[in-house]
Amino acid sequence: MKKLAVLLPTFNAAPFIKDSVNSILNQTYKDFDLFIYDDCSTDKTAEIILEFEDSRLFYRKNEINYGVAKTLNRGLDELLPKYEYVARMDADDWAFPMRFEKQLDFLEKNQGYTMCGTQGYWLKDMKQNPESGWEYPVNYEYLKCYLLFGASFGHSSVVLRSVHLLNQNLKYNEEYITSQDFDLWTRMASKGLKFANLPNFLMKYRVLENSNHRSLQNRNKLIKINTTIISGYWSQFEIKMTPQQVYEYYYKSNELSKAEFLHKLINLIEVFNKLFKNTSTNFTEEDKKKYSYLLSRRILKYWKQSNTSRRNLKIWYLLISKVQFISKWRLVKSLIK
Repeated sequence: MKKLAVLLPTFNAAPFIKDSVNSILNQTYKDFDLFIYDDCSTDKTAEIILEFEDSRLFYRKNEINYGVAKTLNRGLDELLPKYEYVARMDADDWAFPMRFEKQLDFLEKNQGYTMCGTQGYWLKDMKQNPESGWEYPVNYEYLKCYLLFGASFGHSSVVLRSVHLLNQNLKYNEEYITSQDFDLWTRMASKGLKFANLPNFLMKYRVLENSNHRSLQNRNKLIKINTTIISGYWSQFEIKMTPQQVYEYYYKSNELSKAEFLHKLINLIEVFNKLFKNTSTNFTEEDKKKYSYLLSRRILKYWKQSNTSRRNLKIWYLLISKVQFISKWRLVKSLIK
């Protein structure tokens, strides 16, 4: 069995794909094959790819436009049985030279782990080289819980251990037009598979102004899919949160009566208290602090969404008296920022 395959789907990425492919071919770790799956591009994507002269590059073109999830599954079907690891890459992103070297070193030393991601910079100008950036959690125990609030990995940063996905029959959900990665990560977590992010910044993610996620129609589709994913994942913590409740607590912005807001806020506090108590035992002290702060900020986010006055003393008293996962001083600080 070969060591590493890189799975790169593309569709009309002619302006970016050359840089993306070069960043992979110039990795310090050389023992890999790069498979590019073209989902029927109508621009010069194919022409650009075929100009590369590297024996490690393999080009596949779909007969029709399948969409990203089915294209990714086509790649997994071909690559998982033949390679020990499968790395993801996107046609508009860029990888630092030591990405694969560091990720495979982690996975070789941690045989029980299924997936390893990295930190990355989100940039409109890919020529920038920031000195710091927003970071995902790195440790498995915290990541399991962090997934309740977001995808937690840069999709094109991950490397997957093939045998674990094969044994659990895990692939992307082709019914989802977006958040396929988020859904897969939660199903991996639900099956007890372990994952981590490296602390190293080893990716640049391109932020496009005309991204599909930015349109109102596509954002509504994204929210609908995410509420389903998140609702299902809450059940893994023995906590029931319906898709409608997820929508209300995570996304919906509307003015509530004081009584209705207080009722829903009490429920949210009880959920977060239970979640923290049941899950934080194995956290590092640093992750406990980050986790408690995250939950506090999620309460603040819901408070803002409800358009309820933040000067209401009854709400402040309820928060200070009911919240158990953070000290009163840190709670107040987190809510007034």
